[in-house]
Amino acid sequence: MKSRYGRPVYLAWAPFNRRADSFASHFNAELCLVHYFKYRSPEWALFKYPLMAAKTLAVLRKKRPGLVMAMSPPLFCAWIAHLFCALYGCKLVIDAHTGSLISFPWTMFRFLHKFLCKRALLTIVTNDHLVRLVESWGGETIIMNPPIDFPEAGKKRLKSNSILVVNTFAMDEPLDEILLAASNLPEVHFYVTGRVDGAQGRRVRNAPDNVYFTDFIPYEEYVSMLKSVDVVLALTNRDFTLQSGGMEAMYMGKPLVTSRFPYLMSHFYQGTLYAVPEAEDIAEKLLEALKHRKKLSRQMETMREAHSRDWEKKVQSVNEKWMMADMKQGG
Repeated sequence: MKSRYGRPVYLAWAPFNRRADSFASHFNAELCLVHYFKYRSPEWALFKYPLMAAKTLAVLRKKRPGLVMAMSPPLFCAWIAHLFCALYGCKLVIDAHTGSLISFPWTMFRFLHKFLCKRALLTIVTNDHLVRLVESWGGETIIMNPPIDFPEAGKKRLKSNSILVVNTFAMDEPLDEILLAASNLPEVHFYVTGRVDGAQGRRVRNAPDNVYFTDFIPYEEYVSMLKSVDVVLALTNRDFTLQSGGMEAMYMGKPLVTSRFPYLMSHFYQGTLYAVPEAEDIAEKLLEALKHRKKLSRQMETMREAHSRDWEKKVQSVNEKWMMADMKQGG
């Protein structure tokens, strides 16, 4: 991208985010991570958001980008980016994750989201449902889900019939049903990701013997596990929620079991089996995926190639839209 301003910036109020990192890489943007105190802790919001807002404005004033891509949530990251863009004449693209548009507490600030989306150059969303929502507010949208760029990683020696459970202990993840499914599949081995804290002690202590909690692991080690398992399990109870674990499975060419929602079924349209979040159905789909793992892996590789081609076209489309807006403003 060429501009009268500095290099584009991708802005995220987070210690790290893989989606943000991927967007920054593919748009040749500088990734700017602004973060204070404990991550994803609402009780700290009143203390850290003013500090993060001030830091964000200082960073953007120093960089003077022509384009700011701002991740939401938190929505206030996009709001501060908008204030900067309004003052300095640059363009704003909002990368709106599903939760920021349809989940509490961000629905309390829908008036602000409407305001920002109407004034942004584009709002990036993950599915057609969110396209309709944002466009009803008068915003322009594009569906974009970036490819996964894996670091170099070797394979790990895991037990046979291995399942990687992509988990963060979030409220929308049916982990208890997954653990119940594991108890009914003693010959299958479950590797559950996610940082284990005191609140998860009961689950860890009561888990079946064939369940292994990885706790927090470096990304390279996570990629090694992803490369080594037979099947990836990424489930949610919340509709219209893209599964990053599903994207990782696709780009690694691994069979996937995900939730039986129309959105996920259309996004992961092959190489994938779909389960309702109940132990019996989860177990059934995992056994089927293990049985047909080679066929499902080939289908995943085909889907990955199609997704990569579509992604490149959309990157070009966003670049062209920004350059046209830049030329119009400068001319």
